[in-house]
Amino acid sequence: MDIKVLSAVLRTYVHATEDLEKVKKALINILPVGVRGNVNIDIVKTKGHYGNEISILSIKLKGRSSDELLRNILCRLSESERGILIASLSDRVDPRVSHLYIRLSKQDAYLGRIRLLDGSDVIKIVFSFTSLKSVDSLRNVLEEMIKSC
Repeated sequence: MDIKVLSAVLRTYVHATEDLEKVKKALINILPVGVRGNVNIDIVKTKGHYGNEISILSIKLKGRSSDELLRNILCRLSESERGILIASLSDRVDPRVSHLYIRLSKQDAYLGRIRLLDGSDVIKIVFSFTSLKSVDSLRNVLEEMIKSC
């Protein structure tokens, strides 16, 4: 059975010291150009541990848009970053729930670049797949996507 991207959820936090519009721009910059005009950014306002205001921004994509997002990210990553992603795939995949987790630099996204980052100032993306049975099966799919970049 073929592995297909079902959905993607992008999520990031906006702290009181950050500009909401700039963080929205960073989130939008990750999306493929053809998808950017057709998305809604959900905003949930909450408070941090010390009472500081935090906004949680999220975008939900389904079907073809989520597939285009994954291809867009893979093609915009540098060759070395693609290698890191593939090499660290076992840490980024939960085959029990068919999810791939990717964290991207929020600062780089604002500047229009795609870069992996495992820090805290990130945009988190969770991709859901059909019939993801193993890390190796996803590795094969991602390597095929990369070849088409």
